[in-house]
Amino acid sequence: MITLEQARTLAVLPPLWCPGEVPDGSECGAKAWATALHSTKKSAAFAAHHRTGCDEDSGKTHSQPGDAGHDHAQGNRPAQWRMRLGAEPPSSGPDGRRRPDPRRPGSLTRRYRTDPAQRDMDTADQRSFSTMLLNLIAGTMPQNLELLLGGKKPVPAEDIIVAARDADSATWLNRDLIIWGTVAGYRTTRWGGLMIRLEKAANSVAILVDKQSLERLGITDPNILLSRDVIAYGRYTKPEESRWFHVHAVTSSVAFNPRVVRRRR
Repeated sequence: MITLEQARTLAVLPPLWCPGEVPDGSECGAKAWATALHSTKKSAAFAAHHRTGCDEDSGKTHSQPGDAGHDHAQGNRPAQWRMRLGAEPPSSGPDGRRRPDPRRPGSLTRRYRTDPAQRDMDTADQRSFSTMLLNLIAGTMPQNLELLLGGKKPVPAEDIIVAARDADSATWLNRDLIIWGTVAGYRTTRWGGLMIRLEKAANSVAILVDKQSLERLGITDPNILLSRDVIAYGRYTKPEESRWFHVHAVTSSVAFNPRVVRRRR
């Protein structure tokens, strides 16, 4: 991970690529570059030709010839991430370029501007758990962030995200949470899944990854997971027949860093 502040101090930038995730669970991997690092007219940014559906892409639709756009008032935009669970719904584009009718080019492109008199809009950014894990490791989680998980109401990120060392059963048992930590070991379950142990985890809480998730991630040799960082969303539980406190990961909520499969281009 490299920030724009760090990039400003370098005489030559190293090779950069997008760490975002596309809907099939693989890394975007698109070559990235920095723009306007020394401009006084606009904010510096990283740019890339993202793969379709990348959750770090700021533009999922493309302007048509003649699209000048027009102002459209919107309410305050809360800092929200809608976490990707399963297939991503069709996107109508980002806030700055949302076309109500993609068949008609021209002035239909909307340029949103904030109007405090308007109600808050549901404009949550789509994010993967892979991207969230990178932010947690780098310490770059946005302040006052709210998360949308499935059809549930927004919840403050700080109320649901917990490091493995702090995930004690007295606080979290029978609650949903997002847990993250470092893989210390594993054992195979009778159903072909993995019970992943975490370093310094409170109550030795583990992450249960089912067979379907392992197949989605292409994991055939669990040894490659050792010492990687991991994140998962699910219910903190301890069934009567189990000796382990564990988080049963919801489909598509398990991610590792470094990634198990990286498809750079």
